[in-house]
Amino acid sequence: MNFEAIIIGCITGFLSAFFGIGGSSVDTPILRTFLDLPPLVALGTPLPLTVLTASIASFAYKREHLVNFRIALYSLLAGVPGMVLGSYLTAYLSGKFLMLLTAVVLCLVGVDFIIKNIMEKTFALEKTFSPPPVYYIVAVVAVIGILSGILANGGGIFLVPAYVIFFRMKIKEAIATSLLTVIVMALPGSIIHYHLGHINLTISASMAIGVIPMAYIGAKLDIRTSSKTVMLLYGIVMVVFSVYFFISQLKI
Repeated sequence: MNFEAIIIGCITGFLSAFFGIGGSSVDTPILRTFLDLPPLVALGTPLPLTVLTASIASFAYKREHLVNFRIALYSLLAGVPGMVLGSYLTAYLSGKFLMLLTAVVLCLVGVDFIIKNIMEKTFALEKTFSPPPVYYIVAVVAVIGILSGILANGGGIFLVPAYVIFFRMKIKEAIATSLLTVIVMALPGSIIHYHLGHINLTISASMAIGVIPMAYIGAKLDIRTSSKTVMLLYGIVMVVFSVYFFISQLKI
């Protein structure tokens, strides 16, 4: 049992459920920085926990009726094949490149969360909107699936902003729908990365001890509170940390 991994699981489990981002992309740089795991192992180890985190958080969201099942269904039809393809592509990419790509993605996510503070007010005024056509959902999520497979995450880090920006969903609806989608999308990626030797099961098990209670707490807190201030702070932290992580990986 790794005590540091348990603490990491507590922190990322809470943040993942609260923001609906699955957790892998946040876990990867933390595992790489503080536990000094090899790049590909740091990339793949958190992925099985994405299924656990999303499942627990989805249970908390269940009674709120926030999930858009139509978008979730078509997201799975496009996202799962993309996830499989992207996962296999990691075998042909260098660990350093994937770490730098992770840093760039985290920076973009940080900026995205800052922007969401403005967008949330805008989309809150839109009580009705036309459902996006099937081909549009499939095209957007297929790309997300490939990127998620390459970066070994469940897709939530891309799905939440995509749902808000492209499909005009409200943020909490996007988070709830994303979590349900991530449960299925992360499964094939977890299996593939395990067979590629990218998952440290001992670290994953230790992290799970922290993830289980904190994911539920994070989801319940998101439901009951306005997350605008927290999202702004989270975005700032992600931007700062991603820049630090990018620079540190360049030196290796």
